Amino acid sequence: MKKIGEGIFRLFLIVALIVTFINPLPAKAGSDDKTIAELKQELAALKQKKQDNENQKQLTQAEIDAAKKRIADAIAEKAQIEKDIEEAKLKIEESEEQIAKLKKETESLLRYFQLTKGDNVYSEFLSDATSLKDLIRRLSAVEQITDYTNSALDRLDALIKENEQLQIDLAKKQDELTASVAKMEKELDSLEGHLDEIGEVNVTIDDEIKGLQSRINYYSQICPNENTPVIQCTGMASADGWLKPLTKGYITSGWGGRVDPITGRSDDFHNAVDIGGNPEGTNVYSATPGIVSQIIYRSSCGGNQVFVYSIVNGEKYTVHYAHLLNVTVSENQVVTTDTLIGHTGGGSTAKRNGGYDKCTTGTHLHFGVSRGFYGNTYTSYTAFIANGIRPPGLPGIYQWFYGR
Repeated sequence: MKKIGEGIFRLFLIVALIVTFINPLPAKAGSDDKTIAELKQELAALKQKKQDNENQKQLTQAEIDAAKKRIADAIAEKAQIEKDIEEAKLKIEESEEQIAKLKKETESLLRYFQLTKGDNVYSEFLSDATSLKDLIRRLSAVEQITDYTNSALDRLDALIKENEQLQIDLAKKQDELTASVAKMEKELDSLEGHLDEIGEVNVTIDDEIKGLQSRINYYSQICPNENTPVIQCTGMASADGWLKPLTKGYITSGWGGRVDPITGRSDDFHNAVDIGGNPEGTNVYSATPGIVSQIIYRSSCGGNQVFVYSIVNGEKYTVHYAHLLNVTVSENQVVTTDTLIGHTGGGSTAKRNGGYDKCTTGTHLHFGVSRGFYGNTYTSYTAFIANGIRPPGLPGIYQWFYGR
């Protein structure tokens, strides 16, 4: 079984594999157990939590919509910048063509007037003046042509520099927008992941509300009043030991720290023992007498799961059966060690049927035990783990057992 992610919402997702629970009750049988009134308070808290999550979901969706708009605006701006860059390039080309043309015209004029050769053509042009006024006009004409040409060249040269700088500025802006879009897309992925997590939590809470309401309805029928500890109303038998949940099996993964077989993480904590060595469809029995406290169907991480409250040697336990192919008991059902809980799964059938059970590497039974009775709220995952124990009566890892 897989311990999922980091952070509180990642802990929520693991509920599909190891359903998280409320704080355990004292281990001594018959002590201050939960009453119907207390269960109703838990139910109200669950419903409030669901509403809070729905509000958070709406806020997150609004943030997602805003992020998508920012990304769309930035992409549109990038596209416009690309057009501006192309236009700047065209302007540079046009300016260079005008410069070349103007230089050619200027060179023709200079050749005509022989300004750079020092011969008498220029002198003759001036000496041909018929009057002082004509001379001044000729001098002015040459000066104007020269000044105009130089001014035009300066303007065109400035325009080239301006457009070249514009290309640099636009390219820089484009790079900034590219980086900004990448950052916003990363934030969007995070927001969408957060939204998915909220959705997962709400699905879990829906299951918790349904299961808790079912138990309240059941206990209301068998308990004399709402203040009687429900354990006193169930008629649950106490056991003096543990049986194995399968008639034979091979321990493929032990309880405690391990390398996660799905993610490869070396800091995984496995709050159960995995029992393989059987084909899909092998009978899974209740290891103790007790009462079915919760059933989860087709979870994405853990598949079909059953939780049983049991009393063994005067102590309370919650027993967890996961990766079941199917479930053959119902919530609130009183079970014995002969009761068929379901059948082993976690293999090819779960993979074929939509791949709903993703936290499995093959057919096996995830068999977990924690001291105390736990409700099915998600707020005390750490308490569930803290009170987990290695399931009694099983051999060590990589060993077979035969018989219950």
